[in-house]
Amino acid sequence: MMKIIPMGTAVALCAALTLSAHADLTGTFKTITLDGSLADWSNPGDILYNTAEIGAGAPDASSYDDIYLANDADNLYIGLDTSGAGGGDINNTWTRNVYMDTDTTGTTGFNGGWMANGYDRLVQYGASGGAYSVYEFTGAAQSDWSWNFLGLVSYSFSDDIAEISVPLSNLGVSGGDNLVAEFNVSGDGVTTETWASQYESNAETYTVAAIPEPATLGMVALFGGAVLAIRRKLAI
Repeated sequence: MMKIIPMGTAVALCAALTLSAHADLTGTFKTITLDGSLADWSNPGDILYNTAEIGAGAPDASSYDDIYLANDADNLYIGLDTSGAGGGDINNTWTRNVYMDTDTTGTTGFNGGWMANGYDRLVQYGASGGAYSVYEFTGAAQSDWSWNFLGLVSYSFSDDIAEISVPLSNLGVSGGDNLVAEFNVSGDGVTTETWASQYESNAETYTVAAIPEPATLGMVALFGGAVLAIRRKLAI
């Protein structure tokens, strides 16, 4: 079992208004190869938070330029484009937290007392290589820092990129479901915490992409018949 890293103590930004446009993301169904690059990601199509929507932290390497989300039938993929050299490395001292409100109900899940949402799941990455796990909130009160270990996440990183794969089964969501995602960086070495969304009250919603429906045999047969008819007519 992985040790959960306590929440940061910095005062979070929680104003009701934001300086940038709020845009939720309908997910794209795709499988991301975890290779520490952004080659599989679409910009801007897979971006949940861009630079303008992120409350940048310090040092630069702890913060983000863009945050990407996508999914396939089994996993939620997270792409982290960090702001400084070496930011993707799991061995950095700080902890990258991803809070997820998987039932989109503010009255359940973790709430630090100032939050607009209630977070049912927590993904952590970093902490000098000691954090790469997903947890379920178990507090009796929403303000309790109480989490149950659900499993490990898969990951890959390069200089300034980190990619994380989280089983959808651990999140309790599937195609068509919504979840609210708030990203935070805190812990050792962080002098200013990163928040994305920079205002937690404007944390954005990700809609899990459903498995694309295959073409029916009837449609395939119809298309094939039409092509054959055209060829016969042209041959006359």
